[in-house]
Order: sequence, then structure tokens, then C-alpha cells
Amino acid sequence: MPAIINLFQALKSYPGAYKQLTCKDLLFTNYDCPQPEGKQSFLIEQNLILYVVSGRRIFHKDGKSWEMSAGVCGFVKKGTHFSERKFDDNWCVMAFFMPDHFLKQLLTENRAGLKLSADANDPAEHVLLLNVSPLSESIFQSMLAYFSQMPTPPESMLELKFKELVLSLLINPNNNQLLTYLNSLSKDTRPSLEEVMQENYSFHLTLGDYAKLACLSVPTFKREFKKVFKDAPARWVLSKKLRQAAELLSNSNLPIAEITMECGFENQTHFSRVFRKKYGDAPSYWRQKNGQVKNL
Repeated sequence: MPAIINLFQALKSYPGAYKQLTCKDLLFTNYDCPQPEGKQSFLIEQNLILYVVSGRRIFHKDGKSWEMSAGVCGFVKKGTHFSERKFDDNWCVMAFFMPDHFLKQLLTENRAGLKLSADANDPAEHVLLLNVSPLSESIFQSMLAYFSQMPTPPESMLELKFKELVLSLLINPNNNQLLTYLNSLSKDTRPSLEEVMQENYSFHLTLGDYAKLACLSVPTFKREFKKVFKDAPARWVLSKKLRQAAELLSNSNLPIAEITMECGFENQTHFSRVFRKKYGDAPSYWRQKNGQVKNL
């Protein structure tokens, strides 16, 4: 079973393999990815604007799906999701990674010139599909030349280009969802711990991964977790995963291997062991006794 991939770290750690430019905490990369696995789980530790040059992937999260194909632009929130490859095509994308503080500052500096609805609420979707205006399209294309620029463009110039790109998307009235989300982001000092855990417990993450998503150090994360959930993180996460697995075994025809991946267990052997300890039976036998959906 493929391990979860921290996309930001995977790209940043191999500058020789993926064309990239960095500026402070910002990362801009243009890369090809074959994704050998048909379905792969990803951790996105920084907010991501993704522009698809070619190929097709389908992103999945919390029962929702988003098709990402050539010409599609999306804002992917920090967190986890599955990427599904259905065709043997060349997945080539432009990816812009931006931390919360960069987006908060950008919105604060330009709030007066942006049209935000007074009653706007933060959309729950993990992926926001964006409309690309001719202005935004021209900025995407112009940034490709930065990779061949010698010497490398100064950080101040690259930072301005990031701001120009985001603002070109925000002034587009068709992208009000993104403006709404960034507005809610600018008001919060850090993400809700409960929201971080509820949205990401079903992936195989470490305590360090959860802490990053919550913008906390690991010791602080442990203390805050105990206050909010009255339990230890590992025990709470395992309990949530097992309940999710039991529900899928009872109400779906998904193979055991896919349920193992969907619920974020390390491997099928580990899943079977902890499930048997909790429910008294191996997953396959428990399904036979309790399943409401019969195998076709």
C-alpha cells in the first residue's frame, strides 16, 4: 500500500528533479508526475494553487470529487486528499505553495479593493475550482519564463509575482468562494484543532503532520488535543478510523484493501489486527455477519 506523500516536501526536497523557484516560504514549481499508483493519498501542508497544463486526475475528499484536467485551476486547502489516476496520461502542472501568513497579509493589504459579500461564509470544500480570466492566464504563462531566467529572479520580484497571481484570481467575481475563504483565514490566528482532526483523521499521518496542519508545535498540539478531546491523539484517531472502517464494511462493497487505504491504516495486516481487537472478528468475517450490502 503506497504511503501518504507530503507533496510540498517531496517537491522541495528534489530541486534537481522538479523545476522550482523559492522565495521565503513560497514555492513555485512546474512538474510532471506519472503517479504509478491508481489511487494515491497526499498531504498538502501549505495552501496550493494548481494549474493543470496537461493530463487528468480526480481528487477525492469526504465523499466529494473534483476533476482536474488541462486548463483547470484549483485552490487546494491545507490537508489531505486522494488523487485518482484513471488514464495513462502525462500529468503536468504548475503548483504555487503559499503559507497562511502570506495569504492573510495579502488580503489585509488589499481588502479595500476586493468585493466581499457581507454575509459570506467559509465554503467547506477542500478544493475550490477557479475561473481563469485572460489576465490570470497571462500571469501563469509569464511565470514559466522565470525557470530559464539567468540569473535567478530576486526573491522580491518572485514574491510580487505570487501576489499578482493571487490578486488576479481574487478580483474575478467568479472566484468569490476563494475570496470568502481567504477572508475567514485572515480573521483566525490558527485553524480550529477540531476541524483539522475531523477533516484529516482518516489518513495515515504522524503527530508532526497534524501539528503542522494545526500550526502548533508537537508538545503544544498534544496539550491542546487533550483539552479539546479529553483523550490521547493516537487513541482518538484509531477509534475514529475503526468506526469509519466498520461503517464501510457494513454499508459498502469496497474491497478490504481499499477500506484499509480509505481509513488511513498503515497496511492490511495492521488493520486486521486492530479491528479484531476492537470488534472480536477479522474484517471479512465481521462483514459477513454485519454487512447490509451484499457482495455482487
